Amino acid sequence: MSGTKDNRRVQYTMDRFKDALLHILATKPLDEVTVTELCRQADLNRGTFYLHFQSPRDLFERIEMDLVEAIRPYLTVKINDMATWLVPILNVIANQAQAAIILNNPDSVVLKKITDPIRQKTETSYQSWYGETDKSVLTYYYAFFIDGAIGVLTKWLKNGTVERSEKIAAVIENVVTKGAPH
Repeated sequence: MSGTKDNRRVQYTMDRFKDALLHILATKPLDEVTVTELCRQADLNRGTFYLHFQSPRDLFERIEMDLVEAIRPYLTVKINDMATWLVPILNVIANQAQAAIILNNPDSVVLKKITDPIRQKTETSYQSWYGETDKSVLTYYYAFFIDGAIGVLTKWLKNGTVERSEKIAAVIENVVTKGAPH
């Protein structure tokens, strides 16, 4: 059954293109990646590329979705116990070689998918902590703390995930749920 999703040859071909894109993204931004370059890196032809993908961005989005699908089971959020769901997510990220490249790419939506479930709960906390009722101002508090958490994640990935996931989860949980000292 040539062409089916479960076909091993098709999966091998798609994996070759995914690996090629990740290899290229280690040195240049997504917007500069060409199909020709991808095909050369994957040692496959353009027709094969277009059989599976519309563009390098389409391929990138499929790689992202693979990571999101690996993370999705852990996205049941209880803000009071963030580490419980964050540790398995960090473990998935640490164990996937492409995660650092994907998460460091400014076009990636993976971090948004991870952080969106906690937005409302954290903004409610910020409302009581800072006595702020203006929703637009609350989004700035959220951006401040979540960008700090993303900075922690990015530094951890750049350092080779040396620290245990539990330690990083605790740092992120403290930043996001406890905020700045009062």
